[in-house]
Amino acid sequence: MRVLLREYADRGGTALLSSHLLHEVQAVADKLVIINLGRIVANGTPEELQGTRTTVVRALDQAMLATALETAGQPFKSGADGSLRVEATTEQVGRIAASSGSVLTELREQGEDLEELFLSLTTNTAQEVAA
Repeated sequence: MRVLLREYADRGGTALLSSHLLHEVQAVADKLVIINLGRIVANGTPEELQGTRTTVVRALDQAMLATALETAGQPFKSGADGSLRVEATTEQVGRIAASSGSVLTELREQGEDLEELFLSLTTNTAQEVAA
């Protein structure tokens, strides 16, 4: 099926594929759209979407760190594992944490694969709707 879809697209055709098997989608898709609760939350080529770099950070006091990030104007998302994911460099996040007195237990840069990206864009919203 993958070969058939790729050959069709290479001849100028358009195929719409909906799947939760993101590694399979990545193998054939030229463009991806991630939809969550009826809204487009990501749109681009696999390379563009995978190029998203985030800083993963944890602190002894996550609430204190979250407040410091908000005060500094750095938006973040809460990861399913309890970490915070910030679209800023590790140096920027480290400086914000240091200035607030937050003690970090984790600070690293992470490039998201499509599954991680999908989960980071949809997990919190799904939990909020369930609540």
